[in-house]
Amino acid sequence: MDIDPRIWQDKRVLVTGHTGFKGTWLTCLLTQLGAEVLGLSLPVAHSDHLLYKDAQIKKLLSNEYWIDIRNEKKVDKAIQNSGADYVFHLAAQALVNRSVKKPLESISTNVVGTANILFSSLKSKSIKGITIVTSDKVYQNTGKHLPFSESDRLGGKDPYSASKAASELIINCLSLTCNSHEIPISSARAGNVLGGGDWGENRLVPDLVNSLVSNQVLSIRSPNASRPWQHILDCLKGYLLIGQSHLNGIPNVPQAFNFGPENSITVTELIRLFEVQFNRKIEYVIGNSNEYESTTLDLNSTLALEFLGWKPQFSPIESIKQVAKWYKEYNAGIAAKELMLKEISNYRVGKW
Repeated sequence: MDIDPRIWQDKRVLVTGHTGFKGTWLTCLLTQLGAEVLGLSLPVAHSDHLLYKDAQIKKLLSNEYWIDIRNEKKVDKAIQNSGADYVFHLAAQALVNRSVKKPLESISTNVVGTANILFSSLKSKSIKGITIVTSDKVYQNTGKHLPFSESDRLGGKDPYSASKAASELIINCLSLTCNSHEIPISSARAGNVLGGGDWGENRLVPDLVNSLVSNQVLSIRSPNASRPWQHILDCLKGYLLIGQSHLNGIPNVPQAFNFGPENSITVTELIRLFEVQFNRKIEYVIGNSNEYESTTLDLNSTLALEFLGWKPQFSPIESIKQVAKWYKEYNAGIAAKELMLKEISNYRVGKW
């Protein structure tokens, strides 16, 4: 199965968290497919360095709702008034370190906020399906270093992981008890996503790029930690394929899908690949390691392949090279939106 623009043409699609890194790329991709996109997010601070602002995503949207997803009444009003055909729920508190410092913020946003979005969406007569983005960190890590499958036990030692695992339970129970319109719902559990324009705090690639630009020493936590790095468009293709399955009325769509490459790459290997692309040596020091982070994390994405026909176009190495190239061209003065549209166009025709 591939992305089919005919399915998304003229569909009203609500993207929560549309000002975030993934949400910005998803919004841009959906509009290129002919969809009418509505966004729902927290208000954007003037000081924030966001791809959403760099790429002028506001101009692509038919409407924006500036709402805290923990506000049940405002969420419900926005969703009922949206007339959306489909919902992608990406809004979240997505940083592990921040969740440790502010656990209640993560728990309330990721659990209560998800419940608000889902409960309201399930009351809608126009919505034909819902994809809820959780995380590859929803699984209980037993230290066996085996790829996680969708049927593995959920868990989480840090508030972020635990809140995402809890949201999976909320998705399951509300889909069974509050779904009178029988709207199909699936969660998407993706590996570590890389892409141009990610400026998130305490994230490896943004920190790495900032250190290159400012000629400062990079601080990393776990140089030998490996992750299933994947390109943003490979990840979003998985989300869209879930949506297409829902919109096409395919029966028995699974409630959860993993999306990740077949192998992982260490932090040190990622840094080396950026060095080659920028033709510069990157100095780094090892800072305080976060005890909640796992050394190894791999996903089994067989279900996505067998049911959706999904597989990544990029290997982790190719993903990292492409992302490093994006930042290099951006720093050379090429506009963020131009780079995004070029990548989307090349991706859709398989030309790199």
